[in-house]
Amino acid sequence: MEIGPARTLADAIRIFDPRRPLEGETLRAFYAERGGDTRKRMRIHIEVTSGEPSSMLFTGHGGSGKSTELNKLIEELDKEYLVVKVRTSDIVARADLTYVDVILITAMALFRAASNEQLIQRAPAQIAEEVWRQVKQVIEHVIFGHQPTHPTTSSEASLNLSIPKTIFGLTLEFEARFKNEVDTRAKIRERLRDNLSEVINKANRLIEEIQRRHRLPVLLLVEDTDKPDPGRAKEIFFDHPQSLTALKALTIYTFPVALRYNSQFIELDRYFKIFRMPNLALVHKDGTINRRSWRVLGEVIHRRLDPALIAPKARQTIIRASGGIMGLLIALVQSAATNAHARGAQRIEHSDAMAALADLRKDFVAALRSEDYPILAARYKDKRLSNDDALQPLLQMRALLEYENDDTWCDVHPAILPLLEERVAGFKINESA
Repeated sequence: MEIGPARTLADAIRIFDPRRPLEGETLRAFYAERGGDTRKRMRIHIEVTSGEPSSMLFTGHGGSGKSTELNKLIEELDKEYLVVKVRTSDIVARADLTYVDVILITAMALFRAASNEQLIQRAPAQIAEEVWRQVKQVIEHVIFGHQPTHPTTSSEASLNLSIPKTIFGLTLEFEARFKNEVDTRAKIRERLRDNLSEVINKANRLIEEIQRRHRLPVLLLVEDTDKPDPGRAKEIFFDHPQSLTALKALTIYTFPVALRYNSQFIELDRYFKIFRMPNLALVHKDGTINRRSWRVLGEVIHRRLDPALIAPKARQTIIRASGGIMGLLIALVQSAATNAHARGAQRIEHSDAMAALADLRKDFVAALRSEDYPILAARYKDKRLSNDDALQPLLQMRALLEYENDDTWCDVHPAILPLLEERVAGFKINESA
């Protein structure tokens, strides 16, 4: 079935899903070029490495469109790499993520991808049996600690299964148990703290064999590592960069924008090539309208939505309320479409958009502390970013947004401005912006 713009509000609610990045057919149908050269520079870096190991950090606000840009990057690389996509939050909650988890989940995803049925059928002799036996041994003895329970491990001989198929089953068992069994997760973590190098070594041996025999460099995309709070993210990236860069492949980690404004961030240049995904600034730093950003966000809406389904004023309100964050734009359209559909309307009106904005504002009220409001008011006035600890949680929750259209600067999320008028004495919104 051909994918196209929503023709009904029910379709709009389904199509405007902020939890799903564009990929495959939806990427080709709905993607709008946002301008800038971030993806181009990433592709150049990947291409000039010629498959040599390199670790990258891809940073930007949550919802800025990093996952979609990574999917577009993969499409442009045109199957020149064995791409292994990892979403750590599918296995471990962001509040519980550790550096051990990141390496372990990535390595197991690599084992599964290399042992999947398609690769085996395409190139049955590509991976040496010795490597597969080593991988199987490290999963059973080091990771599980003689605990695997998947049927393929106990009955491999009777079922006449190949080692790669057995490994595929073990990786699925690992993901299920690591995700759902707290005791198992704790035991594996404890065991791996002293034995993580064995897992890394076997992953690297497999990477070498894939690249040598299969003629494909390995590209690891590790997403959702930008989601933990700043304290946990510091432990992952600042305390263990050597572990994160030990995998001998092209590796991209998403990185929390808040930690860019930490004094330790500059030290990561020793380990990672860093790329930034800027938000689309709706105004320039001096407050004048940035018409290019408005056009891009308008195109994003209309690639997914028949123009007859949204009033022009509603569209303008949603674009302004997004703050230039793609994910919020998508979420606001979905919320407004739900409001319109619930009242039996045929299109999104301005009142529906305002109701969606009011719901977003309530989320900020729940997240912000009383001491945050004066800080936000000061940043609204001077637009200055710094490595003050107080700014990092505000950047993480998107109350404070980073922009780069003139130089690097910040602004308060538009939904919060009425709250500042209510709660900060003497605060006034600049109506010319």
